[in-house]
Amino acid sequence: MNDSGKGNICIGGTFWPLHQGHRTLLEAAFKNGDHVGVGLTTDEMAGSYRSRYVAPMVERTRSLVPVLDELSQRYSVGYVVEPIMDRYGFAVSPEYTAIAVSRETESTVDVIDEERARSGLPPLKRIVVDMVKDDQGHVISSTRVHLGKVDEKGRALSKPDSVDGGGR
Repeated sequence: MNDSGKGNICIGGTFWPLHQGHRTLLEAAFKNGDHVGVGLTTDEMAGSYRSRYVAPMVERTRSLVPVLDELSQRYSVGYVVEPIMDRYGFAVSPEYTAIAVSRETESTVDVIDEERARSGLPPLKRIVVDMVKDDQGHVISSTRVHLGKVDEKGRALSKPDSVDGGGR
């Protein structure tokens, strides 16, 4: 924990395509941490559980860094981006005391905390962010952005649909 008492917070994901839901989650991390560790899934991990196209890690990093720079400046909080190759990433590291997750992925923290307990570490404080809705009332997801249903801000690009599209 640092001087402000907030501690180091981690967050992880594929972040492609980057959309308003991701931005809201990232902002929560910067608002609630002294330092933010952003775990970015490797190309192998990102491709292992998705059937849709995911840009290479280099491209995903390139689109993510300007957002992180802006949040870092706004909240005077430093950050690091590191590749993660599994669901734990560096969330099992003793330097992190909190994690920012979406309501959709909160259950992953249970698994991370079990792994932390095996190493004698306390559970992570959870910063849980509700899913962001688009202008059609659906959850903004990377899948819906990829399919051209909505843009990155959740504005409709095609006629309204009733399928959420899942994904992050």
